[in-house]
Amino acid sequence: MMRVGLFKPVHVKTLASQEKRMLLTARQLVQRKMLDVDADLRGTLRNFGQKVGVVGQAGFETRIRELVEGLPELAAIIEPMLTTRRVMRRSSPSCTGRCSTSCGMIPSAGG
Repeated sequence: MMRVGLFKPVHVKTLASQEKRMLLTARQLVQRKMLDVDADLRGTLRNFGQKVGVVGQAGFETRIRELVEGLPELAAIIEPMLTTRRVMRRSSPSCTGRCSTSCGMIPSAGG
């Protein structure tokens, strides 16, 4: 195979490089899912005539709770989603402490 040119050499990545790539991929997946949960919360509330509006990450859960305060049926739907959101944000993978600064990734403050 080598004589006829069917074999091409491939660069083998180091274990550290593979670990960094896996961390970045996992972080990107969790970030996408966190955005999906936020969008789903907004969409669910909109179906019930409630608008979240422009609100930062810190006040998002508080705003959602304000909107469902007098609606126990809606609160029962929203509560598990808020719990999921809170857990995901607390445990999202970041670069801090897991790889060297040479990976070039800047850890985000809120995910």
